[in-house]
Amino acid sequence: MRRNAYFIYLICQGLVIVLVTASFKMIADRQVAATVAGTLFVVVPAVLMLLEYRRARWQELMWYVGVLQFWLLFALPILGLRLLNWGIPFDQLSFLGIPGSVMHQWSSKSYMIMTAFTAWTMWKLKYFKKNP
Repeated sequence: MRRNAYFIYLICQGLVIVLVTASFKMIADRQVAATVAGTLFVVVPAVLMLLEYRRARWQELMWYVGVLQFWLLFALPILGLRLLNWGIPFDQLSFLGIPGSVMHQWSSKSYMIMTAFTAWTMWKLKYFKKNP
């Protein structure tokens, strides 16, 4: 039996949360910990999208929509804000008029949407389609 790739993606998305939490517990400087977390939030979805494209091209387009809504609307802008404004507290920053604190709150919801898209795609392929 061939393993559903989206199951692996879901595990990776969960592991990111564990690593982000650990980075804030293990790294004393909050700005550095936040940068490590932001890097994980940017790199892991990018790698998953690359792997999925190599594996099945655009077969599950809605999964890409789920990942890209998080990656483009939150992960990249938040990491960019942090890196381009080093030394300034994040709650004092904004992107396109949206305060950093609001972006951070919405990014958590967006991440859950991304994981829900992954879980839905995993379930859908398990019960309704054959995996390529």
